[in-house]
Amino acid sequence: MYLLVVKQLCTMFIIGICGFIFAKSFKVTDEQQKFLSKLLLYFINPCLVINSFNKEFQADILLQLGFVILSSAIVFIVTMVVAKLFTLNKKGDDPIVVKENAYNTVDRLAIIFTNCGFMGIPLIRGVFGDEGVFFLMGYLVVFNVFLWTYGLFTISGTMSFKKIITNPNIIAIMAGIGLFCMPFTLPEIIARPITMISDLNTATAMILIGVLFADFKFEKEYGLRLVKVTFLRLVVTSLVTLAVIWGIYAVTHRYFDSRMMLFVVFICSMCPSATSIPSLSCVFDKDARYASLVVSTTSLVCMFTIPSFVALAEQIIN
Repeated sequence: MYLLVVKQLCTMFIIGICGFIFAKSFKVTDEQQKFLSKLLLYFINPCLVINSFNKEFQADILLQLGFVILSSAIVFIVTMVVAKLFTLNKKGDDPIVVKENAYNTVDRLAIIFTNCGFMGIPLIRGVFGDEGVFFLMGYLVVFNVFLWTYGLFTISGTMSFKKIITNPNIIAIMAGIGLFCMPFTLPEIIARPITMISDLNTATAMILIGVLFADFKFEKEYGLRLVKVTFLRLVVTSLVTLAVIWGIYAVTHRYFDSRMMLFVVFICSMCPSATSIPSLSCVFDKDARYASLVVSTTSLVCMFTIPSFVALAEQIIN
C-alpha cells in the first residue's frame, strides 16, 4: 500500500506542477480559480459520489459504511480535543491578545478539518479504487456535519444546519445511498456520462491545487506559526489518529475485516488543511491570507508525511 500511495502522490504532484505552470503562464485570476473550485466541488464531486454508490445493494457494505461514519466521528472528536489543547485562547481585551486569539481560531480549524475532497478523493481512488471512494463518503458526511456546526460556531459563534442539508455533496451522498438501496443500478445511458464526469476528479483537483500554489507568497511574520500549525496538522494529529485507528482495529478485526476502511479514514485524516478555511476566514474577518498560506504549506509538506505515516501504519495495523 505504501508504494501505491507514493505512486499516486507522484502522479497527483506532476498534475499539480502542470497546473502551477499553466497558472503562471496565463495568469489565472481569482474569478477563474473560484469557477474551477465550484466546478469541482458542486459538479464533478457529486457525480463521483453518485458513481461510487451505483452498485448492487449489499447489506453488509451498508453496515460497513456506518462503521466508517462512526470511526470518522471518533477521529474528529479526538482531533478537536488535540486542536483545543494546542490553541488555547488568552483572556483580555488587549489588541495583541485579540489578534492572537483570531489566529488560534484559524489554526484550530486548520488542524481539525482536512482537504478530504480535493486531495483525499483522488488519493483514495488511486489506492483503493471505487470501493475506497465509497467508504470515503462516510468520512465526508462527518466532515460536513462538523464543519458547519463546530467549525462554523468556532469561527463565527453561530452554526448552520441548513448548510449541511443543502450541501451538494451531502445531497449527492443521500441520493447515492438511496440509489444503493434500490434493487437496480442506473441504466448505461445515464451511468456512462456520470462515470466520465467523475473521472475528471483527480486531474481537476490537482490542477486547482497547482493554480492555488501559483499565488503562494511566504510571509516572514507567519513563519513560526506556519511551522507550528503544519507540524500539528500533519504530524501530531497523524500520530494521535494512528493510535485511535489502531485501537478501533484491535477491537473490530476479530469480527470483520476493518483494515481497509480504517486506512481510508486514516489517509483522509492526514490530508492538508481544508480549502474551506480561507473562505470562512474571509467571510468572518479573520486573516484569509494566513489561512491560504496554511493550506498551501500543508499541501506541499503532506507529500512527504502521508507516505511516511502509511508505511508506519502498515507495520502497526496488519
